[in-house]
Amino acid sequence: MPAHTKLSILVTRGAPAIFGALALLALGGATAAGQGQSPSSEASTSGWVDDFNGNQLDLTRWVVANGQAPGYIPGYHKGYYLSDNVSVQNGFLTILLTQEIGQVDTNPNGVISKGGLIYTNATYGYGTYQWSMRMSSTASSPDGPGDSTSGSVSAGFVYVNNSQTEIDFEFSGLSPETLWLVNWRNPNPSMTPTSANETYTTLYPFSVSTAFHTYKLVWTKKRITFYVDNVQQAVHTTNVPTAPAYFMINHWGTDSGNWGGAATVGTPRYFYVDWVSFTPPQ
Repeated sequence: MPAHTKLSILVTRGAPAIFGALALLALGGATAAGQGQSPSSEASTSGWVDDFNGNQLDLTRWVVANGQAPGYIPGYHKGYYLSDNVSVQNGFLTILLTQEIGQVDTNPNGVISKGGLIYTNATYGYGTYQWSMRMSSTASSPDGPGDSTSGSVSAGFVYVNNSQTEIDFEFSGLSPETLWLVNWRNPNPSMTPTSANETYTTLYPFSVSTAFHTYKLVWTKKRITFYVDNVQQAVHTTNVPTAPAYFMINHWGTDSGNWGGAATVGTPRYFYVDWVSFTPPQ
């Protein structure tokens, strides 16, 4: 069950119920965007596809985060989102994750994680969201050999305002054959969401990190339907959010016995995205 993890500077991505959910605290207007609004009235209604052609991210659509990532443990672990870890080349978005020994508070032997996050400039509401992704692995090329390792979280998700809206496809390195399908509706964004605000399903066994898969969610007023490779996997009718939200992709490090797992120091991991799209309701 993805629980709740707060982020002090930018965005954190949650985990299954007891270990995850997001807190978005300083994305300028992002914190308040969509509060009290319905997707049909306030969200962007234009459909689009981004296939990451060219040699740089389309900054008219995306923002690249810089700042502290989730997973902070005082004196033990600290994570960052870095723009240098986000790149576009040969038709793929790549988000790199590294982990190293370094200074965390007063401890010179802590673990420092460096990953990346991108999110859209605009919010979107009801509609169809799709990602073609190969989640966190050691593969140094999109089609190369590689497996998952402990100490990572990767996700394609929709989020705004302390999980007022949050819908996720998420992968934890602690559980290499499990995909989490999660949604949150936090009715009071000034407070941390609780497990009562979350609905989730797990897909197991499933090879998340060794190949590309197409992840699709269809968000309507009464339900969220999750698909993997165009096969329906779950329909959630509880905690269905309504506020317009940001389309997000992230890859961040952990050093924990819970969500994400213990760090794998010195082993780079890569998260590849071939294309993403949003289609408004027909």
